[in-house]
Amino acid sequence: MKQEERTSETERLLHLILANIDDLIAVVDLEGRRLYNSPSYESIFGARSRLRGTDSFEEIHPGDREMVRSTFKKTIETGAGRRIVYRLVGKDGNIRYIESQGNIIRDEEGKPEKVIVVGRDITDRMRAEEERTRLFSAVEQTNEAIVITDAAGTIQYVNPAFERLTGYGRDEILGRNPRILKSGAQTDEFYREMWATLLRGEVWSGRIVNRRKDGSKYQEEMVISPVRDSNGAVVNYAAVKRDTTLERQMEEQLQLAQKMESLRELAGGIAHDFNNILNVILGTFTLLRAKVMGNPAAEKYLAMGESAVRRGEDVGKRLAMFAQVDSSQHIPLAVAGLIREVEASLQNSIEKTIRIETFSEPDLPLVHASQPQLYQSLLTLGLNARDGIVNAPATDGLITFRATSVDGRSVHEVFREATARHYVRVTVADNGSGMSDERRQRIFEPFIKSEHPEGARGLALATVYSVVKGHHGFIDVSSEKGHGTTFSIFLPAVHVDAQTPGEPVGGFIPGGSETILIVEDEEALRLLLEEVLFTRGYTVLTAADGVEGYEVYAQHAEEISAVIADMGLPRQSGFEMFLKIRERNPRAKVILASGYLSAELKSKLFVAGAKAFFPKPFETTEVLRKLREVLDLPA
Repeated sequence: MKQEERTSETERLLHLILANIDDLIAVVDLEGRRLYNSPSYESIFGARSRLRGTDSFEEIHPGDREMVRSTFKKTIETGAGRRIVYRLVGKDGNIRYIESQGNIIRDEEGKPEKVIVVGRDITDRMRAEEERTRLFSAVEQTNEAIVITDAAGTIQYVNPAFERLTGYGRDEILGRNPRILKSGAQTDEFYREMWATLLRGEVWSGRIVNRRKDGSKYQEEMVISPVRDSNGAVVNYAAVKRDTTLERQMEEQLQLAQKMESLRELAGGIAHDFNNILNVILGTFTLLRAKVMGNPAAEKYLAMGESAVRRGEDVGKRLAMFAQVDSSQHIPLAVAGLIREVEASLQNSIEKTIRIETFSEPDLPLVHASQPQLYQSLLTLGLNARDGIVNAPATDGLITFRATSVDGRSVHEVFREATARHYVRVTVADNGSGMSDERRQRIFEPFIKSEHPEGARGLALATVYSVVKGHHGFIDVSSEKGHGTTFSIFLPAVHVDAQTPGEPVGGFIPGGSETILIVEDEEALRLLLEEVLFTRGYTVLTAADGVEGYEVYAQHAEEISAVIADMGLPRQSGFEMFLKIRERNPRAKVILASGYLSAELKSKLFVAGAKAFFPKPFETTEVLRKLREVLDLPA
């Protein structure tokens, strides 16, 4: 009786345990039909789980069913169970992850009779692992560089983006300190403030310049966040870093372009006024020369004055070139030949201790350019390279000119405005003193001195920048203090035969008796032109602005044979006045003058009917020649 009571108590305790445990316990026959399921199965399948004789494989996910059947058979065949993970399809179609192992129950003869399966619902654990896997995959695959350090700053993890950004492999960087990336661009105070923020348990963010494994520098935005354990103690730091080198370059290019545009407008206005003043002086000298002929002393002083005006003309041309308003002709040009000319000029003007090397790619495409402007720009860069070498510590000076063709797509990656399919890249490199990053960013601003005392200043490099932009090109500079400087110019390539512009033909310039209208706002220049034309027999009418000019023309349209007008007139521009005159008289002969006149505007004016142009400052003989040529054109 006591044995029966003990058995009954054991069964009661067994049922009590099975009813209260979370583990899944099932007994199935050798075909997998259910003989017993613990009550814990009901949380997954509901009451169906208690049905005897039903197929235990039915609720296994179709993708795992064959794997489970195979494992079940091997357990029966070998007598050894194996732990596996599979999915069950529960009530309402919910997927549950089960980890289980089957073991053989043998009969009295030792033959397999049943299989007991003990399992556990690990859905929450699997989902957590999947979430961690997704997070890890995201961190591994993101384009942002991620670094995790311990509380002391020792690197414990970096993702592939970090390896691509810095050039350091994971095996090279783990266990080291992030200071391996220091470039020297930030001060010690910068790092003290960063660590003070982090040690307060706060997030630090900012921009920083670091150094890659190959020594090159890059800019990045970085956010460093403390990572705390369950007790709130900081145990790690996680840094998310984004390479902003290209963005910063584009920002710098945009800022420089905006600044240069404003300066070009200012320079254009100055060039206009300056050339007007030179015109008055030069014209006055021309008139005086006839009156002092035979007086050697007076002729000497006139010659000195004329020489000074010529130097002033050169300044005016450089101002106009900087303002991108120089009227030089753009032609298909071979850069290789131009580099040879620049090399020859430098050989005769710089120290013999400085070597010059040149290389031009065979079959290099032509560029559409102004030969004088491009020549002067390359010469300026060559002289700037010489200054960097002369002021460097003892070194064997070397200036290198290289011209190569470049695919437009690679240029577009750096200069987003680049649209040409092919470019010619001209680099001017030296092994001189180099410059700081701060100076490099401002090197194309007017009147910024180089860090070496004899370096390029004034409008020199600013003019180079404007010339390149005026050729629809791009210019970049790379430099490091003590390691030389390289300027890179990118010009759109063309594929036509090179040409050379024709030279003007001189000769005697006859006067005339026609009536000429002069429209010029600079009074001294207006009076000078009136005097010059009057002495050659012309009848002269004058006006001081565009509105008055049109009114005078309207009153004397039948008498006026030609109009000489400045482009930069007050009240109404010379261009607007010209269009009104042409509207009134489509056969009107108009000559336009300007200290700055772009090729695009000149082409537009020709299409509209302008007969000729001359730049300021001008020779009075050039005005007389142009005027006579226009007057002699068929009506």
